[in-house]
Amino acid sequence: MISSNLVVIVHYLLLLAQSSPSTGRHVLERRDPALTTSPSGNYAPVYDKCPARFYLREPNKLTNGRAELSDVERNYITEKAQKSINPWRKYLENVKLKDFDINSFLREAENRGGLAGDTLPNFGLSLSGGGGRALCLSGSILEAFDSRNPRADAARVGGILQLSNYAVGVSGASWLLGAWGTSNFPPISDMAPKWRLSEQNDLWDWNVVKHYRKVYKVVKQKKLAGFATNIIDVWGRLLSRLFIDDPTQEDPNQGEGVLWSSISQTPLYKDRQVPYVISVATSRPGIKEDFTPYSPIYEFSAEEFGVFHPRLNVSIPMQYLGSPQNLNGVHNTCVRGFDNAGFIMGLSSNIYSMIDSPNDHKPMVLKIVDKITDDDNFEGKVPNTFQNLGQVPEDDSPGFQDNSRDTILMADCGFINESIPIYTLLQPERKIDAIIAVDASTDGKEADPTLLRYPNGTALFSSYSRTLLPMYRGRHMPKIPSSINGSFTDLGYHRRPTFFGCNDYQGPLIIYLPNYYAVGETNQPTSKTTYTPEEIQIFYENGFAIATQNAGPTRNPDWPACLACALIDRQVLRNSASRTAECQACFQQYCAKD
Repeated sequence: MISSNLVVIVHYLLLLAQSSPSTGRHVLERRDPALTTSPSGNYAPVYDKCPARFYLREPNKLTNGRAELSDVERNYITEKAQKSINPWRKYLENVKLKDFDINSFLREAENRGGLAGDTLPNFGLSLSGGGGRALCLSGSILEAFDSRNPRADAARVGGILQLSNYAVGVSGASWLLGAWGTSNFPPISDMAPKWRLSEQNDLWDWNVVKHYRKVYKVVKQKKLAGFATNIIDVWGRLLSRLFIDDPTQEDPNQGEGVLWSSISQTPLYKDRQVPYVISVATSRPGIKEDFTPYSPIYEFSAEEFGVFHPRLNVSIPMQYLGSPQNLNGVHNTCVRGFDNAGFIMGLSSNIYSMIDSPNDHKPMVLKIVDKITDDDNFEGKVPNTFQNLGQVPEDDSPGFQDNSRDTILMADCGFINESIPIYTLLQPERKIDAIIAVDASTDGKEADPTLLRYPNGTALFSSYSRTLLPMYRGRHMPKIPSSINGSFTDLGYHRRPTFFGCNDYQGPLIIYLPNYYAVGETNQPTSKTTYTPEEIQIFYENGFAIATQNAGPTRNPDWPACLACALIDRQVLRNSASRTAECQACFQQYCAKD
């Protein structure tokens, strides 16, 4: 339930966006400040000459009946894999698998070079939404897998973060990836103390309210440049204040010139030492229209904005987000600087779109807000670069929902139950072997209303259900037990790590890590915006216990070996080898029951 205070403050935010003013943790290395790369030097986008190659993935281009990755993504993954042979050796030596020949495992990579999904394993991290809870849980998991963390190495899981080729986040996990990437990917433990999570951060708290006038002045820069603004711009500015490390600006102007594409200019990204980070968002079909299973999932990487959809496969350079459709070079002028990092984080976490849902789906308080605002004030507005590029279906199946829109109305993927961004890593072009799916959701609830909620498999099951639709054929996901009839929780998968798809080789193996009580309580409500240092530390201890299985009710000293077995399993098969007895025992213990 949204309080009456929130209604008042939301209305005030809208006025600001649209009117004129009347007058025990270790530190491993220093965090780098974010890079200011906005061509205007501030929040305003500018018009500039279009690049010679506007589309990185040509609209709906197929090679041998299949879409291809863009050159920028392919080059990143290829160059990273070429540097990954020794890190894989170091990781496996530390894990100490029994009766496993590391030299034999890496021989093909050393002979032909490191190739992701060919001579080396290819896996990614899928980090769920859930506000500050998701931010802290995903951060604790990344910290536990970081080779720079001595505890991670001692627990035999260090290096998994560096070996991950992808890290995909939605909502609160998008905040994490934005903060991490714009600051040159430091150890998470170095960033967390600077996130200002211990301040009062509710929208109606004076600590936030006192900055609204200054926030308005920043947002107005974009409006004066000729671009639509609304509450999502304000939301993005507040997120920047919390998560973008920009010492060049005074509070609350941090990050006004920091772009999502600036991640590509950081040293660790350039050196291919970190995962290819992607933030995701979906879109509403139209004002007052419901989301559907066919609503697209848009991807924001450091170098690319695009979509993989059955009716549209296309991308453009990230720095030209907000430009008009430019098929065949019909435009000479494009937009730059629209991809403000805070704005992208705001798009991915836009839960305010709820206010724009059909009236019969709204709580009464939202119906009241609806009467005092314009229809699209709560949507993340992005000029539609892909207008009229969608394929026209030959049958009665749905087309691309945003095909005729001038503006994409972006929102949190939670509205389509893609709270864990699995779909992005199911694209066949990415050749993903395994997905580490971190679930911070709270869809399940106990009979006792005083008890906190927990993950119940809704996000995983929803992603699986999407792949069963005829239009999504070719994006394969292993079978997931139903969250609707309680099968998922009846099997206890919400209280321990589980492998899905152990013997299903049509798609990636999913390593599921739910948020559960291992050594501390970390399933706080999504509405919680303030965390004490002690609460944050509990997240790091609980996340470490989940990632390493070194403590708690599911403690298992064999887990690091079992996790390694899951990460290398598809490569073992490509090498024409067999699972070792140790790995077979691991799969017997952790694989979901068919």
